[in-house]
Amino acid sequence: MLWIWAVLPLVLAGSQLRVHTQGTNSISESLKLRRRVRETDKNCSEGLYQGGPFCCQLCSPGEKKVEDCKTNGGKPICTSCTEGKEYMDKKHYADKCRRCTLCDEEHGLEVETNCTPTQNTKCKCKPDFYCDSSGCEHCVRCTSCEHGTLEPCTATSNTNCRKQSPRNRLWLLTILVLLIPLVFIYRKYRKRKCWKRRQDDPESRTSSHETIPMNASNLSLSKYIPRIAEDMTIQEAKKFARENNIKEGKIDEIIHDNIQDTAEQKVQLLLCWYQSHGKSDAYQDLIKGLKKAECRRTLDKFQDMVQKDLGNSTPDIGNENEGQCLE
Repeated sequence: MLWIWAVLPLVLAGSQLRVHTQGTNSISESLKLRRRVRETDKNCSEGLYQGGPFCCQLCSPGEKKVEDCKTNGGKPICTSCTEGKEYMDKKHYADKCRRCTLCDEEHGLEVETNCTPTQNTKCKCKPDFYCDSSGCEHCVRCTSCEHGTLEPCTATSNTNCRKQSPRNRLWLLTILVLLIPLVFIYRKYRKRKCWKRRQDDPESRTSSHETIPMNASNLSLSKYIPRIAEDMTIQEAKKFARENNIKEGKIDEIIHDNIQDTAEQKVQLLLCWYQSHGKSDAYQDLIKGLKKAECRRTLDKFQDMVQKDLGNSTPDIGNENEGQCLE
């Protein structure tokens, strides 16, 4: 029995030694593998890339890689970038081309040179716009001078205007001092007149929350989106997206993905907002968003569609009177 206790420490020490040896061997194999990878990378001369076990040539400008070469020093299978949508202006071994830049008219840009498979789009400022920095992403409208022009606006510099004389400033200050009390009196008069009209009209006392149908708070807007988009211009749809926190990159992606279909661009811009917002309170927030984007005609038609569908034909008299009071 005593010999077992004498041998046991030796057995445990042997097992720990084997574990340590296996760990050391594993680390050694990992280092060898990394060394082989570095040595394999060094095997390819300049102008070639490592494609599996072979050193391959690069794809030419205007192309993207489809499949690596099958022999050492061979040419990979490459295909052309999509005309008007993609480009690649240098040799490479990527499997994707770069996306062509869009010249956004809303940012004062227009196309100077169209995109080709080997060259990106070149944009320039539209007439009456300028940009005074390199790599312009948007141009600024030229200043219109009130007191004469010293130097006209160019593509890279704003108009240099003649400064207003101190005498003219004095006249302007005098007019403002006289005008402010008149505006205050006029607003007070309008407010009193409006209040009196609302007191005389019992229908105008309807609370503002009643102008929105009670069963429209969680209304699904999916079927209304295409009809709303149909009534908007592409500029109005893009303005709506920007006013409602849709990122510029996402707007460009939607426009690019539907480059030949303006109707689909408008629908996808509105759907992008609806998907990011969610169904809850979307009806009220869509109304607010259309007001922010100054799409009043579209807003009126949308409210008419919803009221017709929900069987709510109550005219929005209270809201109409309230709008007149705020004028």
